[in-house]
Amino acid sequence: MRKWFLFLFLMIHPLQSEENGRARAELIISHTSIQAGQSIPAAIRMVYEKGWHGYWINPGESGMRTEVEWQLPAGWTAGPLQFPAPKRFVTGELASYGYEGELLIPLILTAPASIEGAHTIQGSVSWLACNDKSCVSGEATVQVELATGKALPSSQAAVIDAAMAKLPTVDQSLQLTVTQAGDVVNLTLTGAAHLDLREAEFFPVTEQALDPGEVLVWKKTATGYEARAKKNEYADKELSQLSLVIVPKSPLRAFLVEWKK
Repeated sequence: MRKWFLFLFLMIHPLQSEENGRARAELIISHTSIQAGQSIPAAIRMVYEKGWHGYWINPGESGMRTEVEWQLPAGWTAGPLQFPAPKRFVTGELASYGYEGELLIPLILTAPASIEGAHTIQGSVSWLACNDKSCVSGEATVQVELATGKALPSSQAAVIDAAMAKLPTVDQSLQLTVTQAGDVVNLTLTGAAHLDLREAEFFPVTEQALDPGEVLVWKKTATGYEARAKKNEYADKELSQLSLVIVPKSPLRAFLVEWKK
Protein backbone atom coordinates (compact mmCIF):
# COMPACT_ATOMS: atom_id res chain seq x y z
CA MET A 1 0.00 0.00 0.00
CA ARG A 2 2.98 2.33 0.49
CA LYS A 3 3.32 2.42 -3.31
CA TRP A 4 -0.25 3.72 -3.45
CA PHE A 5 0.64 6.50 -1.03
CA LEU A 6 3.65 7.36 -3.18
CA PHE A 7 1.50 7.29 -6.32
CA LEU A 8 -0.91 9.80 -4.81
CA PHE A 9 1.97 12.00 -3.71
CA LEU A 10 3.56 11.98 -7.14
CA MET A 11 0.27 12.90 -8.82
CA ILE A 12 0.70 16.26 -7.09
CA HIS A 13 4.48 16.38 -6.79
CA PRO A 14 6.12 15.07 -10.00
CA LEU A 15 9.00 12.62 -9.88
CA GLN A 16 12.12 13.72 -11.68
CA SER A 17 15.30 11.90 -12.51
CA GLU A 18 18.54 13.80 -12.02
CA GLU A 19 22.12 12.68 -12.08
CA ASN A 20 22.78 13.56 -8.45
CA GLY A 21 19.27 12.87 -7.12
CA ARG A 22 19.54 15.97 -4.89
CA ALA A 23 21.96 14.01 -2.70
CA ARG A 24 25.33 12.32 -2.83
CA ALA A 25 26.29 8.92 -1.47
CA GLU A 26 29.58 7.30 -0.51
CA LEU A 27 30.74 4.16 1.26
CA ILE A 28 33.10 4.61 4.21
CA ILE A 29 34.84 1.88 6.24
CA SER A 30 36.34 1.76 9.71
CA HIS A 31 39.50 -0.12 8.61
CA THR A 32 41.76 -0.07 5.58
CA SER A 33 42.74 -3.73 5.85
CA ILE A 34 41.14 -6.90 7.14
CA GLN A 35 42.04 -10.50 7.95
CA ALA A 36 40.19 -13.62 6.85
CA GLY A 37 36.88 -14.15 8.63
CA GLN A 38 36.87 -10.74 10.30
CA SER A 39 34.01 -8.25 10.36
CA ILE A 40 34.37 -4.48 10.26
CA PRO A 41 31.88 -1.62 10.60
CA ALA A 42 31.10 0.47 7.54
CA ALA A 43 28.48 3.04 6.60
CA ILE A 44 26.67 4.61 3.69
CA ARG A 45 27.06 8.37 4.01
CA MET A 46 24.18 10.35 2.47
CA VAL A 47 24.31 14.13 2.15
CA TYR A 48 21.05 15.74 1.01
CA GLU A 49 20.90 19.16 -0.57
CA LYS A 50 19.37 21.93 1.53
CA GLY A 51 15.59 21.76 1.47
CA TRP A 52 15.50 18.08 0.44
CA HIS A 53 15.05 14.96 2.55
CA GLY A 54 15.38 11.18 2.19
CA TYR A 55 13.57 8.35 3.95
CA TRP A 56 13.72 5.97 6.90
CA ILE A 57 13.22 2.19 6.92
CA ASN A 58 9.49 2.97 7.33
CA PRO A 59 8.97 5.92 4.97
CA GLY A 60 5.45 6.65 6.23
CA GLU A 61 2.79 7.82 3.77
CA SER A 62 5.21 8.71 0.99
CA GLY A 63 8.76 7.98 -0.12
CA MET A 64 11.05 4.98 -0.40
CA ARG A 65 13.84 3.88 1.91
CA THR A 66 17.45 4.07 0.81
CA GLU A 67 18.71 0.69 -0.40
CA VAL A 68 21.96 -0.87 -1.61
CA GLU A 69 22.47 -3.62 -4.15
CA TRP A 70 25.91 -5.07 -3.43
CA GLN A 71 28.50 -6.36 -5.86
CA LEU A 72 30.90 -8.13 -3.51
CA PRO A 73 33.95 -10.35 -4.04
CA ALA A 74 33.30 -14.07 -3.62
CA GLY A 75 32.61 -15.05 -0.01
CA TRP A 76 32.08 -11.52 1.30
CA THR A 77 28.83 -10.53 3.03
CA ALA A 78 27.23 -7.22 3.89
CA GLY A 79 24.82 -7.00 6.79
CA PRO A 80 21.55 -5.05 6.65
CA LEU A 81 21.54 -1.26 6.67
CA GLN A 82 20.97 -0.01 10.23
CA PHE A 83 18.93 3.18 10.25
CA PRO A 84 19.17 5.75 13.07
CA ALA A 85 16.05 7.42 14.46
CA PRO A 86 14.44 9.67 11.81
CA LYS A 87 12.65 12.99 11.79
CA ARG A 88 8.99 13.49 10.98
CA PHE A 89 8.09 15.46 7.83
CA VAL A 90 4.66 16.63 6.73
CA THR A 91 4.28 17.54 3.05
CA GLY A 92 0.79 18.66 2.17
CA GLU A 93 -1.39 16.13 3.95
CA LEU A 94 1.15 13.31 3.88
CA ALA A 95 3.34 12.46 6.88
CA SER A 96 6.64 10.68 6.39
CA TYR A 97 9.79 9.71 8.32
CA GLY A 98 13.25 10.50 7.08
CA TYR A 99 16.40 12.60 7.16
CA GLU A 100 17.86 15.86 5.97
CA GLY A 101 21.42 17.14 5.85
CA GLU A 102 24.08 14.48 6.47
CA LEU A 103 23.18 10.92 7.41
CA LEU A 104 25.28 7.83 8.18
CA ILE A 105 23.62 4.42 7.74
CA PRO A 106 25.89 1.81 9.38
CA LEU A 107 26.33 -1.82 8.36
CA ILE A 108 28.78 -4.67 8.93
CA LEU A 109 31.09 -6.11 6.25
CA THR A 110 32.46 -9.63 6.77
CA ALA A 111 35.38 -11.21 4.92
CA PRO A 112 35.38 -14.89 3.88
CA ALA A 113 37.40 -17.55 5.71
CA SER A 114 40.19 -17.33 3.15
CA ILE A 115 41.36 -14.12 1.48
CA GLU A 116 44.48 -12.62 -0.03
CA GLY A 117 45.43 -9.47 -1.92
CA ALA A 118 43.24 -6.41 -2.37
CA HIS A 119 39.44 -6.45 -2.44
CA THR A 120 36.97 -4.05 -4.05
CA ILE A 121 33.75 -3.59 -2.09
CA GLN A 122 31.14 -2.07 -4.38
CA GLY A 123 27.43 -1.34 -4.23
CA SER A 124 24.69 0.55 -6.06
CA VAL A 125 22.87 2.93 -3.73
CA SER A 126 19.36 4.05 -4.69
CA TRP A 127 17.21 6.63 -2.94
CA LEU A 128 14.35 9.06 -3.25
CA ALA A 129 14.72 12.70 -2.20
CA CYS A 130 11.74 15.04 -1.86
CA ASN A 131 10.91 18.61 -0.98
CA ASP A 132 7.53 20.31 -0.75
CA LYS A 133 7.22 20.53 -4.56
CA SER A 134 8.73 17.43 -6.14
CA CYS A 135 10.58 14.15 -5.67
CA VAL A 136 13.80 13.08 -7.34
CA SER A 137 15.18 9.55 -7.65
CA GLY A 138 18.90 9.08 -7.30
CA GLU A 139 21.44 6.31 -7.76
CA ALA A 140 25.17 6.10 -7.25
CA THR A 141 27.87 3.46 -7.39
CA VAL A 142 30.00 3.46 -4.24
CA GLN A 143 33.16 1.49 -3.59
CA VAL A 144 36.19 1.13 -1.34
CA GLU A 145 39.40 -0.87 -1.52
CA LEU A 146 40.40 -3.17 1.35
CA ALA A 147 43.82 -4.74 1.72
CA THR A 148 44.47 -8.12 3.32
CA GLY A 149 46.36 -7.98 6.59
CA LYS A 150 46.17 -6.86 10.20
CA ALA A 151 43.11 -4.68 10.70
CA LEU A 152 44.21 -1.04 10.59
CA PRO A 153 41.76 1.75 11.55
CA SER A 154 40.87 4.26 8.86
CA SER A 155 40.35 7.99 9.23
CA GLN A 156 36.58 7.30 9.35
CA ALA A 157 36.69 4.87 12.28
CA ALA A 158 35.60 7.38 14.94
CA VAL A 159 32.80 8.74 12.74
CA ILE A 160 31.40 5.26 12.13
CA ASP A 161 31.68 4.33 15.82
CA ALA A 162 29.70 7.46 16.71
CA ALA A 163 27.02 6.54 14.16
CA MET A 164 26.79 3.02 15.59
CA ALA A 165 26.35 4.47 19.09
CA LYS A 166 23.32 6.48 17.91
CA LEU A 167 21.40 3.46 16.64
CA PRO A 168 18.27 2.46 18.59
CA THR A 169 19.06 -0.05 21.34
CA VAL A 170 16.86 -2.54 23.15
CA ASP A 171 16.18 -1.72 26.81
CA GLN A 172 15.06 -4.98 28.40
CA SER A 173 13.20 -3.13 31.15
CA LEU A 174 10.78 -1.58 28.67
CA GLN A 175 7.70 -3.67 27.98
CA LEU A 176 5.15 -2.67 25.34
CA THR A 177 1.58 -3.97 25.43
CA VAL A 178 -0.90 -3.36 22.60
CA THR A 179 -4.67 -3.75 22.61
CA GLN A 180 -7.08 -2.75 19.89
CA ALA A 181 -10.69 -1.57 19.87
CA GLY A 182 -11.87 -0.96 16.33
CA ASP A 183 -9.58 1.63 14.75
CA VAL A 184 -8.10 2.68 18.09
CA VAL A 185 -4.80 1.16 19.22
CA ASN A 186 -4.11 1.38 22.96
CA LEU A 187 -0.44 1.32 23.94
CA THR A 188 0.93 0.67 27.41
CA LEU A 189 4.62 0.97 28.23
CA THR A 190 5.94 -0.28 31.56
CA GLY A 191 9.45 -0.33 33.01
CA ALA A 192 9.99 3.26 31.93
CA ALA A 193 10.34 4.90 35.36
CA HIS A 194 13.91 5.96 34.45
CA LEU A 195 12.69 7.84 31.35
CA ASP A 196 10.71 11.03 30.86
CA LEU A 197 8.55 10.26 27.84
CA ARG A 198 6.11 13.16 28.05
CA GLU A 199 7.86 15.01 25.20
CA ALA A 200 9.52 12.00 23.61
CA GLU A 201 9.30 11.28 19.88
CA PHE A 202 7.94 7.93 18.71
CA PHE A 203 8.38 6.37 15.28
CA PRO A 204 6.67 3.12 14.20
CA VAL A 205 9.17 0.75 12.60
CA THR A 206 6.33 -1.54 11.57
CA GLU A 207 4.90 -0.28 8.29
CA GLN A 208 1.15 0.22 7.86
CA ALA A 209 0.39 -0.34 11.53
CA LEU A 210 -0.25 3.15 12.95
CA ASP A 211 -1.47 6.26 11.17
CA PRO A 212 1.68 8.30 10.33
CA GLY A 213 -0.36 11.50 10.42
CA GLU A 214 -0.98 11.15 14.15
CA VAL A 215 1.69 12.12 16.69
CA LEU A 216 1.75 9.85 19.74
CA VAL A 217 1.21 11.64 23.06
CA TRP A 218 2.02 9.57 26.14
CA LYS A 219 0.50 10.13 29.57
CA LYS A 220 2.31 9.06 32.73
CA THR A 221 0.45 6.57 34.94
CA ALA A 222 1.19 4.83 38.24
CA THR A 223 2.79 1.92 36.38
CA GLY A 224 4.28 3.57 33.30
CA TYR A 225 2.89 5.40 30.27
CA GLU A 226 -0.20 5.07 28.12
CA ALA A 227 -1.09 6.37 24.67
CA ARG A 228 -3.83 6.01 22.10
CA ALA A 229 -3.15 5.86 18.39
CA LYS A 230 -5.19 5.58 15.25
CA LYS A 231 -4.66 2.39 13.29
CA ASN A 232 -3.38 2.76 9.76
CA GLU A 233 -6.29 2.45 7.35
CA TYR A 234 -4.38 -0.18 5.38
CA ALA A 235 -3.39 -2.27 8.42
CA ASP A 236 -4.62 -5.80 8.93
CA LYS A 237 -7.88 -6.12 10.85
CA GLU A 238 -5.96 -7.01 14.01
CA LEU A 239 -2.36 -5.99 14.60
CA SER A 240 -0.13 -8.97 15.36
CA GLN A 241 3.10 -7.07 16.02
CA LEU A 242 4.40 -3.57 16.50
CA SER A 243 7.89 -2.10 16.84
CA LEU A 244 8.51 1.47 17.96
CA VAL A 245 11.60 3.64 18.17
CA ILE A 246 11.46 5.96 21.18
CA VAL A 247 13.61 9.11 21.42
CA PRO A 248 13.26 10.73 24.88
CA LYS A 249 14.35 14.30 25.51
CA SER A 250 16.54 12.98 28.32
CA PRO A 251 18.57 10.91 27.98
CA LEU A 252 18.84 11.87 24.30
CA ARG A 253 19.17 8.39 22.85
CA ALA A 254 16.94 6.06 20.88
CA PHE A 255 15.32 2.89 22.21
CA LEU A 256 13.59 0.08 20.34
CA VAL A 257 10.55 -1.60 21.88
CA GLU A 258 8.69 -4.52 20.29
CA TRP A 259 5.38 -6.27 20.87
CA LYS A 260 4.02 -9.50 19.41
CA LYS A 261 0.53 -10.84 19.90
